[in-house]
Amino acid sequence: MIEFVLALPPQGNLQEMITVIDAVMGSGKTTHIIKHINETYQQDLKANFDRGQRPTKFLVVTPLLSEVERFRSSCPMLDFRDPQPIEGRKLHHLETLVREGRNIVSTHALFRLLNRDIFRLLQDENYVLILDEVLDCVQIFKTLTKADKDLLFDQRLVYVDPETKRLGWNMRDHSAYSGRFSAIKELCRNGNLVCRNGTVLLWEFPVEFLECFSDIIILTYMFHGSPMSAHLKAAGLMCSLRAIQDGTLVNYTEVDESALKAHLSGLIEVYDGPMNEIGNRQGRSNALSSSWFKRQSPETLKRIGSSTRRFFEVTAGSPSNANMWTCFKDQKQSLKGPGYTRGWVPLSTKATNDYANKQSLAYLCNLFPHPVIKGSFTDRGISFDDDLYALSEMIQWIWRSQIRNFQPISLFIPSQRMRGLLTDWLASKNTLELIKREPQLIAA
Repeated sequence: MIEFVLALPPQGNLQEMITVIDAVMGSGKTTHIIKHINETYQQDLKANFDRGQRPTKFLVVTPLLSEVERFRSSCPMLDFRDPQPIEGRKLHHLETLVREGRNIVSTHALFRLLNRDIFRLLQDENYVLILDEVLDCVQIFKTLTKADKDLLFDQRLVYVDPETKRLGWNMRDHSAYSGRFSAIKELCRNGNLVCRNGTVLLWEFPVEFLECFSDIIILTYMFHGSPMSAHLKAAGLMCSLRAIQDGTLVNYTEVDESALKAHLSGLIEVYDGPMNEIGNRQGRSNALSSSWFKRQSPETLKRIGSSTRRFFEVTAGSPSNANMWTCFKDQKQSLKGPGYTRGWVPLSTKATNDYANKQSLAYLCNLFPHPVIKGSFTDRGISFDDDLYALSEMIQWIWRSQIRNFQPISLFIPSQRMRGLLTDWLASKNTLELIKREPQLIAA
């Protein structure tokens, strides 16, 4: 087993041990956890009969509604409940289900809305949290305009805590406030909003909310490349890393993906030709990055679009309904073209099998973490591996295609950096070989 504990001390009394099951897509992580849930239920039945022990309660959080149904149907004895809209809000029903001590399965989107009152209820009921895929723990908060922020500060409705940098609500003078900023008041109460660089607001998941769970299990792949990993490290949380090998739970260091990747290498045909020149490294410029695109002329964008169309029509020769492509959202209109426009799949797409018929793929970007989000970790002494982050996001996107069913695919990845990351991944034994090692991050 690998354990990593971060350089910073824990905040408050938070000493949770989190288990991360880090294994490649399709290795059976969800199947394993469903088996674990059902076995725990059976063990609890016996313990309850012998010693009057309370049964374990589960809160399962998954990215997609389709996976919600999978847990419900695969664990019939636990009677998993999916929160439904009450007065237009699922949060009301979720609170009711927690009060009743029900087993609950819900989506990431709803989990992000949980407030301190519900987390206190979860703590009272002693729930186990299972996260299917990492949470999107840190995001740029774009809801407020500059005028809104100026108004909040000018009227002293909010303040910035000098220690935590969190945005707080001025309860002394405005505890009874109700109006256009009521949602901001609630986010401040939760501790969701953090001020970085003096002006930029981030939405962050408060790590102290994890205190309310008796156990936490995260199912993912390449956890070290995720912002959630950095977010937990910054809070000083300890994680235990495990993996799935041939359907069995094993120590993380024992994983060998060589055979799988050799098989995938024979199924993945990566375009290697002159249309890749646009993505070659040029000095300090990161070709095809988000900032690079913003500096390009319409002619350059047209050239990339023409190359993409040629890839689908000539190189891959696939019908339009088998084509799948992505780029930064701001460039979608500029890069779309006949024969593939409708096949656009957002960069951050994970978990779904809705695109399992796609056989020709174009990945038209060079991905880096948002500089402000990365800076928020750096400011707290936590380094962030840009390459591992980019690789994990790209692999998740590629895995939406028919490669998930081990059917061949053609890939157009004009970015020299992204193409190289994929090549390195296919040649590696496991993620440990790709991690930029740091003593405080990995210890056997």
